[in-house]
Amino acid sequence: MVAGYFLLFPIWRAQFLIELWPTESWNAYWQDAAAAGLPIYPDPQGLTGNNYPPLSFYAIGLLAKTLHVDPLYLGRWLSLAGLAALAFEISAAVWLLTGARVWGAAGALWYLAIMARNSTTYVGANDPQIAGLAIMGAALVWLLKRTAADRSPLAPLLLMVAGGFWKHNNIGIPIASIAWLFGSGNRFALKSTLASAAAAVAGLGACVVSFGPNFFPNMLAVRSYGMGTLLANVGHLQWCALALLIWAVWAWSERRTTQAKFTALLIGAGLFSCLLQWLGHGVAGNAEFDLLFALGIGVGVVLAGSDASPLALRIGVDRCRLLIVAALLFRLLASDRQETALVVASDAFRGTFAETERNLILQARQASSVPGNVACHTKLICRSAGKPFLIDEFKVEELLLTGNATRQEIAAKMEANNIQVFAETLPATPSPSTSLGRWLWPTR
Repeated sequence: MVAGYFLLFPIWRAQFLIELWPTESWNAYWQDAAAAGLPIYPDPQGLTGNNYPPLSFYAIGLLAKTLHVDPLYLGRWLSLAGLAALAFEISAAVWLLTGARVWGAAGALWYLAIMARNSTTYVGANDPQIAGLAIMGAALVWLLKRTAADRSPLAPLLLMVAGGFWKHNNIGIPIASIAWLFGSGNRFALKSTLASAAAAVAGLGACVVSFGPNFFPNMLAVRSYGMGTLLANVGHLQWCALALLIWAVWAWSERRTTQAKFTALLIGAGLFSCLLQWLGHGVAGNAEFDLLFALGIGVGVVLAGSDASPLALRIGVDRCRLLIVAALLFRLLASDRQETALVVASDAFRGTFAETERNLILQARQASSVPGNVACHTKLICRSAGKPFLIDEFKVEELLLTGNATRQEIAAKMEANNIQVFAETLPATPSPSTSLGRWLWPTR
């Protein structure tokens, strides 16, 4: 019920022609280019950049073209489908590790709830991160099944390689998988790892051949790094900290079991991946996704193995499980930010999204009437107006932060390409109050 409650908002919101997050339109532009057979890796000296691998652009762009739908909407629904797939994968992984189905489902539902609750800029948005993680999750389940049957894990590792060419920063699962193969003494570990590494290198070589010399400069785009960006993001871990604590207490008491050892590798790799990526400027909540997926498996494994925990021996296994579930539910619900409640109860909240859509359509018409090259802060305005993608604000910001360009040099490039900035006069991205308290007591 709680997972369904939180999912209602991103599912409802996906219908609107609005820019949920800047990467939405950024992805849509490259999906358009891929479907049209145009280059997707621009000149590194220009004002646009593409530091994502190619697979998602071609898959979504070509499928959208075949189905005659906007890639923006197809990417949103693929994100929701990927989230559902990840939930099934968590349940399957817990079942393979413990033999318990119902507690795997509980871990999957916790994962759905926390993702829909705290990752609304990616859940139901046109971004390849969640679908890419679903590829990795499917490979992990496949690897667990094959290793349990003493069969080669090469095929699952190759699927992880393919997932890396969909989205490149889902690194937690591959790290944990390879560490598990070697740590558990798998007889196929070395050959499978070397073969999958060779496949990754071959894939990169194929990209260079296909996309030319612009591929690597785009993938290795400049970015500012520092502890400040890590410290600015690390507070967001408060939402999953309780699940991490519950798992850690259980894992320590059961540290000799296979389930504890495997989840320690997976959760540890997810946390490492998250903290490492948060050192980079501009990295958002998607850095947490490896960790949240691993914790979903961890929650399921803990619930399945609670009968042997010290707490269960004191208060009984059913009460122990009830206490764990109640604590996790309380942490999810204990917040004034309640978009789903406002979708149901507030006309003003719902109206903000419809009004924002009208604003965007109106300004797109205005931008389409401007002759020549136009750049928009809200890229969906320019895309809806049929204007090309000319300025990547993130690339420009990183060039300035790292000292690789000055504002004068950026302005000179804009002038050389006759780019004028469209003046947005109406809000084109939704920013309603999400406070349930303010809606209930507006005068306070």
